[in-house]
Amino acid sequence: MGVPHPPGYPLYTFLGWLLSHLPFFTPAWRVTLLSSIPHAIAVSVLYLTVLRLTKKRSAALFSSVLLAGNYLFFLYSTTPEVFALLDLFIIVLIYMLVAWKQTTQRRYLFWASFVMGLSLSHHHVILFFIPALVYWCWTNKSHLRGVRLFTPLVYFFVGLLPYLYIPIAARGNAMVNWDRAVDVSGFVRLVSRQDYGTFVSGGFYGAHLVERILQVQGYIQLLLVDFRWIGIVLAVVGGMFLWKRDRQIFFFFTIALFFWGPLFFFYASFPLFNRFNWGTYERFLLPSYMFLYLLIGIGMVQLLEWTHRIMKRFMTWGHIGRPALILVLFLYPITSLGVTIWRFVGLPSDRTADNLGYDIVTSVPTRSIVLVSRDTPLFTSQYVRYALGVRGDVFLLHANKLASSPEYPAVIAKVFPDLVIPEASGSAFPSAFIKANAIHFPIFTNTKFVVEKGWFWVPHGLLYRLTPENKLPQPQAFYEQNRAIWEKFHDPTKGILSRYNHLMLSDVRDVYASSRIEFGKTMLKAGKLDQAKKELEAALGFGGDTQTADAYLLIGLSELFASRCEEALENFAKAREASLVVDKNVSLYEGITYRDCAGDTTRAKTLLDEYEKLRKKEETPLR
Repeated sequence: MGVPHPPGYPLYTFLGWLLSHLPFFTPAWRVTLLSSIPHAIAVSVLYLTVLRLTKKRSAALFSSVLLAGNYLFFLYSTTPEVFALLDLFIIVLIYMLVAWKQTTQRRYLFWASFVMGLSLSHHHVILFFIPALVYWCWTNKSHLRGVRLFTPLVYFFVGLLPYLYIPIAARGNAMVNWDRAVDVSGFVRLVSRQDYGTFVSGGFYGAHLVERILQVQGYIQLLLVDFRWIGIVLAVVGGMFLWKRDRQIFFFFTIALFFWGPLFFFYASFPLFNRFNWGTYERFLLPSYMFLYLLIGIGMVQLLEWTHRIMKRFMTWGHIGRPALILVLFLYPITSLGVTIWRFVGLPSDRTADNLGYDIVTSVPTRSIVLVSRDTPLFTSQYVRYALGVRGDVFLLHANKLASSPEYPAVIAKVFPDLVIPEASGSAFPSAFIKANAIHFPIFTNTKFVVEKGWFWVPHGLLYRLTPENKLPQPQAFYEQNRAIWEKFHDPTKGILSRYNHLMLSDVRDVYASSRIEFGKTMLKAGKLDQAKKELEAALGFGGDTQTADAYLLIGLSELFASRCEEALENFAKAREASLVVDKNVSLYEGITYRDCAGDTTRAKTLLDEYEKLRKKEETPLR
């Protein structure tokens, strides 16, 4: 019963807390009911909405099966995340508004107000629906005659009641308690997302216009991937149909699509440089997809009408053309569903994320402090430690919040009274906290903090161990210790990721790869070239994406130091190819290899000149 990251998601978290008390399967499975059930209902409501708009059951079935088979929709039907409930609220709102227009019954307006309040107590993205709602109410103002504003407002504010969960839960003993919102200031900080910033998704990207424009390009690219040309054509045909038959609904859908599609991503500005970031980006596509699938269902009706007319005019067997075309069109959703199911074969038995959490918390001694950053290792280890109760002796803390959250020390003190909480605050707190507790507990982290002279962070499996200078291990002892740790770890390439690289889950690969690279780099510094190469090649085997260039670069150095010139140049070339941006060090090491190992001074000079140009580009002139 804790409080998740801003804006707190009170409705989802409260319902998830209730579901977590079911007596069967794992906590993750129980909470994922909040994804599978809402998405199952959303498919049904989509069917009913298309049926209302078209009066054609075939079109309603077509769009519903297509939605169910969409990879992204299926993914977030099987993932414990907030997006399925948001999708359900969106499609229910659309259904209520369409039904209100068609029947003029006020109860649909009142229930839409309640659902809007509930959705706002769940996820703030629903605010991007407001322009379309304002347009809808304005163009249907004739239906509002005699409706007292007080009534829909009451329904709306009743929907906001789940926000009461936050101050209640914030007073509890949960380790995950963002901003400790026990007072007004903490509540406002949480709900307004002050920890992240207002106009960006994560607080460090989107300062330049070009970065925001790239978001829109990414949106278009993913639409083409998810819908393919046939889905896009059907959606366009559906829009054309609405333009002719009902321009009010056409503009309603257009406004909603614009605000939840291009404008939202222009606003949010996600960094798109690895699989994890793309995974963060892609789940926000789902709100706009709800409208696109409605358009696809409408487009199918129009396409059938056009085709039927042509067949009746030019073909003697036109009477059988319509059923035949329906069967052909249904190959599209059925094929999509089949491909999606193939990607998830093995999901019920997959423990890729759990295994990462296990490997982190079980690799440390008794009563260790473990400071974890980055979402993937943090959330998996928190789940294993606090939801599954594995290694209850470990003090697992959110590393980034030590400096960024003024309320976090109070949370630590309440949950772990054995730990020493220093008087320091802000950026000075992490170092003071580590210093105060290092004499009492072993300390581990996956991010290196500044520590006092005489202390070092030594690689320890997926973590670093804080080690005093007089206890630093000799290279061979260090190697044997880490080899023993790595041999006990799980292999993330053996589970569901062996079939398909699900973007966010595949970040688990990168966590293992980056830690193995640190192990290999340490052996390289110690001059153990063969051992370093072995570990770096093992890191490449995990199939990470952000560290691949570094691994090849370090393997190239190990070959260079062993005077294996061709092998060194081959790996430097692979590093250059795998680099996301131009890395000046590749030119430097290639130049040194040609000069000192291969004896090609001409080629060496070209590369070293290239290195100097790249280095000067990065310099900031001092005035």
